[in-house]
Amino acid sequence: MKLKIIIISLVLIYPFISIQAQSEKSEVIIISTIHSAHKINPNYSYDSLFAFIEKFDPEVIGIEIRKEDIDSSQDYLKRNYPYEMYECISKYSSKEVVGLDWLGEDIKGKAIPENYWNEESQIKGLQQKLSADSVMLKRLTVTNVIQEEKVKIALSASLYELNDGRYDLINQIYYEQLELLLKDTPYEDLTDFYQKRDEKIATNILEVINNNEGKKMIFLVGADHRCFTLKKVREAFNDTILLNQLLLK
Repeated sequence: MKLKIIIISLVLIYPFISIQAQSEKSEVIIISTIHSAHKINPNYSYDSLFAFIEKFDPEVIGIEIRKEDIDSSQDYLKRNYPYEMYECISKYSSKEVVGLDWLGEDIKGKAIPENYWNEESQIKGLQQKLSADSVMLKRLTVTNVIQEEKVKIALSASLYELNDGRYDLINQIYYEQLELLLKDTPYEDLTDFYQKRDEKIATNILEVINNNEGKKMIFLVGADHRCFTLKKVREAFNDTILLNQLLLK
């Protein structure tokens, strides 16, 4: 009789234990943003992005700004970062807003110089040089179709459509092809930088998740970075966290 009572008690208690265990899992969303294109995409405006954040009501918001720049002036942030990123700092001041970005070892831990993007950034200079190299541009023609499809999606997709995996897959193919085409050329440093930046952003996201167990977290990254970072989070945490549940409509 006592054994029967114990078994019944365990059966009754188990669902509550399961629910409690699930509720204690960290809830994580990694979401693509489109920077200035939010102004012209009627289906994915700044307002719709902020409405989604408020619906999720996270405790931690990760943004594509370097850790060392989070407390910088508004003018400095406007000069160096997309609007949806720095707007989160003031808009969600009651929450923990953390920086995720990395922009190169040459300025790590330092303020970004005022003329950096136009005069000092080696990566920007290499990008400009590539855009003027007619021989290389002809070689990269194969990537134009992929790039056009990426732009088409970014300018018309809703928040949910941009984050349904389709853009991520096309983007992965694009960068794989770009890496192959730039290998052993004077522009190889570009894809090396892109890869290292993705790795740094992913590492920073993993660190934030590890440091905020059981909390609700959202990470805003440019659309080209989501594929890699999402993969790394899945590999690191598997089903021990609730990942992108609100995006699964």
